Amino acid sequence: MKTLFLIRHAKSSWDNQLVNDHERPLNKRGIEDAPKMGDLLKASYATPEKILCSTALRAKQTASAIQAKWFPQQKVEFNVQLYEETASTILDIVHSTNQKINSIALFFHNPSITYLTSILTSLSIPDIPTCGVAILESEIKNWKHLEVGSCTLLNFEYPKKKKEA
Repeated sequence: MKTLFLIRHAKSSWDNQLVNDHERPLNKRGIEDAPKMGDLLKASYATPEKILCSTALRAKQTASAIQAKWFPQQKVEFNVQLYEETASTILDIVHSTNQKINSIALFFHNPSITYLTSILTSLSIPDIPTCGVAILESEIKNWKHLEVGSCTLLNFEYPKKKKEA
């Protein structure tokens, strides 16, 4: 059994139009939401065995805030391909993971996160909101066998979910 935690970065700031997209930081709401999601994940899920994060500042800040709550002892690996790459490229990254690893958390961006979640689960997911987490499970034994429709959506959490209920 393999578990994937697909995590979109928290809400970022558009205050400074001179900052390039890769260097945009989290805004106030993003800074508040990320640790809350870390607490929620810690309460329900074991620490992922591998953590990969986009090199964009907002993704790094999100991973750091969630790391402090959920997986403080785990190392975060940064991968530039998680920034603005296609769902197919991100799937290639997952495919290259050692089969002995059973859980991976990936911190990255839209639209790739929404598209990847939709194709792996064969569900029509319109949008993974900022700081949203899609938790997927698959009965595959090797990551290279992860393919369209091979996952079940275990849970879909995001900061505004509690407010909408």
